[in-house]
Amino acid sequence: MKKILLGTTAVIALGSMTTEAFAADKIQLSVGGFMKEYLGITNSDEEATTNGSARDKDISQYTDTEIHFKGSTTLDSGIKVAATIEVEADQDGGTADRRNVDRSFLTISSDAVGSLVIGSAPHFGEGNLVRVPNASGNFDWDDLDDWGGIARSATGATGAFANASATIMGNQIGGDSAKLSYTSPTFSGVSVGASYTAAEAANASDARRVAGTQNDGYTYGIHYSGDLGGAAVNADVTRANHGTNNTEITHAGLTVGMAGFTVGGGYSDVNDTQSVAGRTLNGSQDGNTWELGVSYATGPYTVSAAYMKAEQVQSIATAGDDKDTAWKIAATYDMGAGVALTANYFNLKADPEGNTALTQTSRTINGVIAGIEVGF
Repeated sequence: MKKILLGTTAVIALGSMTTEAFAADKIQLSVGGFMKEYLGITNSDEEATTNGSARDKDISQYTDTEIHFKGSTTLDSGIKVAATIEVEADQDGGTADRRNVDRSFLTISSDAVGSLVIGSAPHFGEGNLVRVPNASGNFDWDDLDDWGGIARSATGATGAFANASATIMGNQIGGDSAKLSYTSPTFSGVSVGASYTAAEAANASDARRVAGTQNDGYTYGIHYSGDLGGAAVNADVTRANHGTNNTEITHAGLTVGMAGFTVGGGYSDVNDTQSVAGRTLNGSQDGNTWELGVSYATGPYTVSAAYMKAEQVQSIATAGDDKDTAWKIAATYDMGAGVALTANYFNLKADPEGNTALTQTSRTINGVIAGIEVGF
């Protein structure tokens, strides 16, 4: 049914374009994007089976740059058509994924029927989620993992830090493969939407459903944004099914803002759709994640503090669950003209089930990240 509705919406939107409109001037693209530069100092600490414990300190640098090409036009029928192309612009060891088109899609919209996105774009569910307040939006829980170094003991190095279980964003979103995504108009603060892709795993412009090699995926949900008694309230309920990793995810989020303060968070329940035999062979994705935080904004300054906890079953034969806990403090100073300074302090702890093998040791990283972000 979801596939039929999305397809019908696409036909209506495309059919509303008049032939006269194509005689108008072509869409002119503008150039924008961002450049973000960060420097971090981290400490890695884990219980290593080789020598009791292992530690290491690292200094790391990270850059995140994208160039965006955007343009739009409004047809005689009142339908707005917009084109978006986002290009990764970083050199990352020569890998193509950092020097390639990230997303490219068309948006067809009107006040009366909502908006339809066609192309290589995120799922509807990604934008629908209401997340924990975060003063430094470039670093989600999963992103902080990459700052962990490889702890070293007297007898050798352990593995690089990684979450024991999947966190909220790790489970919620799929790739940027070709898809259809629809968002309704907003009525009294409420909107609904859905998205579908034929090939969830491929970040490709030609997502094709080939038996045995690709799986489809979809998201749908409802969102509320409005003022209740002088408080700014945002809430969502979002459902996602990503066939590639055999998971169904249900997320609910809520934030309430007043007098510069915003408090809230979200909860995700992850259900593994594999058979018992499949979960025994491949490991189970069953689990849950919750996050809670607060932020305060005044003038050009924004600060936030947040906490996250996640659990995942993984091996059915092993007692216990994979568990992660994390907290972070972030701050941003808006200097104007699209320039901002950011700072983060974070602490991540992963406690795998079993906790016996070298790759299953309890591990912790904490660190400080400072950066400058430029939008253009």
